[in-house]
Amino acid sequence: MNKLIEMIRQRFSGRKSLRWSMVRRLLFGWFFPLFMLIFIIVFFVSANSHSQIEHTIMTSMEKSVQIMRMQLKDCETASKNASYIPTIAEAYADYLVDGKQNAFGKIVEGFLKQQYAWHDNCRTAELIMLDFPEKKYFALNNSNGGTYRDIEFFYAEAKDRLLEVAQTLDTGTTLVGVEGRVYMVRNLVTSKFKPYAVLVLELDQSSLMESYAGMWGYESSDLYWNGELLMTGQKESEQYLPEHIVNELKVKEELYVRGGRWESVHVYRRMNLYGGTLVAAVTIDKRITHAEMNTLEYLFVILIVFMIPLVVQMMRFFYKKVTLPLRQLITAANAVREGALGTQIINEEDNEEFWQMKDSFNHMSTQLKNQFDKIYLEEIALRDAKIMALQSQINPHFLNNTLEIINWEARLNGNYKVSGMIEALSTMLGETMNRKEEQFHSVAEEIAYADAYLYIISQRFGAKFGCTKQIDERLMNVQVPRLIIQPIVENAVEHGMDITKQGRLEIRLFEREDGYLCIEVEDNGHLTKEDRDKIDRLLSPDVELSKEKRVSLGIRNVDQRLKMIYGSDCGLFIAGNDQEHTVSTILLKIDIPTEQ
Repeated sequence: MNKLIEMIRQRFSGRKSLRWSMVRRLLFGWFFPLFMLIFIIVFFVSANSHSQIEHTIMTSMEKSVQIMRMQLKDCETASKNASYIPTIAEAYADYLVDGKQNAFGKIVEGFLKQQYAWHDNCRTAELIMLDFPEKKYFALNNSNGGTYRDIEFFYAEAKDRLLEVAQTLDTGTTLVGVEGRVYMVRNLVTSKFKPYAVLVLELDQSSLMESYAGMWGYESSDLYWNGELLMTGQKESEQYLPEHIVNELKVKEELYVRGGRWESVHVYRRMNLYGGTLVAAVTIDKRITHAEMNTLEYLFVILIVFMIPLVVQMMRFFYKKVTLPLRQLITAANAVREGALGTQIINEEDNEEFWQMKDSFNHMSTQLKNQFDKIYLEEIALRDAKIMALQSQINPHFLNNTLEIINWEARLNGNYKVSGMIEALSTMLGETMNRKEEQFHSVAEEIAYADAYLYIISQRFGAKFGCTKQIDERLMNVQVPRLIIQPIVENAVEHGMDITKQGRLEIRLFEREDGYLCIEVEDNGHLTKEDRDKIDRLLSPDVELSKEKRVSLGIRNVDQRLKMIYGSDCGLFIAGNDQEHTVSTILLKIDIPTEQ
């Protein structure tokens, strides 16, 4: 219930838990900023990485396109040789005169083999004579893999379509794709620009696409001629360029298309050739393009994963090293506030600050309990003293006047011994009543009070009792508590010696080397085991006072008063055994004047 009340009070008081305050500061002051810093670094590095990858790919693409341009230009130049070199034209003129096809065929095939059988970018070369198109004139480039199957495919599948395209060419050059094969078509014309033959070069795909295969991250490539698939390097490919790609390539030569997280990258390059548009489309392996990004992402995840245990460890550290010790201090402080004085905290801290704090709390709690006990005992003692004072104040003037009358009667009758005893008794009575209510007086006054008692005892026992004193005269003005010597002297007379035979007493008062004022009362009695047990019982805090005699209570009163005033290291200490004299020692810690 108290905890619930405290939580409600804390809720509405605006005070916050230190633990959660530290957690919030840890999260918002360290974890989240570090998280955002790592995220920003990864973001910019990723963007820069993509930019660098794009630049590398586009640069490689441009170089590959330049190489293809050179290859196509080389093929175009080779096709023009059939027109610029008059071999075919002269053979055709001779044929028109003599009509010998065999001789014409040998010359044509020899020219084709000479020009194209070892060309780097040609696979086959075919010449279609428009006057007799059924005749086959061709050359194979075995070094590029040209075979008779290519010739058979040409005459069976491609010839008619190529002738249709050639009718629209005039003297130009164009490219035609037929079922994945690429043909360069060119008309041979007479001096009057009338076509008499069609030269067809089947281009070697591997040679043309070799430059693209060397691109960084290359996966596959396609060639589109006027939007239609001309050549492909993969099993499945779109037969037509997507419309949005075509539209974008109308305004730019290069196009870099980056797919999604798990998609490949596509690069397009437009080339205007032979009155048409040739587009090279290269697909880049997604594993290559995303490799660096994946590394950054893995690094980001690893950093976050490692940050979480660090945050947990920091929270655990703050909880164990700060929150828990403070909670223990608060719990102990609440216990003290509720009255459990002297509450102690187990101090096992390994950091100096909280160790000192707990040690100080334990010391403070102990001191508080001691002070409370001291004040409590002082209040009890004060109450008892007031009761005793009230009891002793029953007509004190009457007692003093009565003693004074008895004293004068003794003097008038010449009984000076009785008169002296009455004066000593009057002195003791005056000190006991303490009309000025002073707690301290000088050593000289304390000795005078003890002397009054000793005078009465000496008069009572005569030569059977003797007392000597060794007192440092410079200590006579030192202030000490009232009535501390006489109860000890009385205890020695009553219990410490056999005064009926011979009693000897010595009082010593001096300053010890450690600065304590020491008062020793030594008697010639012997301390038995029973006496020792009784003294220990009297001086213990658990004694039942109602069962003890008045004289015995006197020494306890002296011990308790000295401990309350000067601390536990002061008080009454009684030593001796059945072989030695008994010494009662009073220790006081006071300021003793030094000699001038």
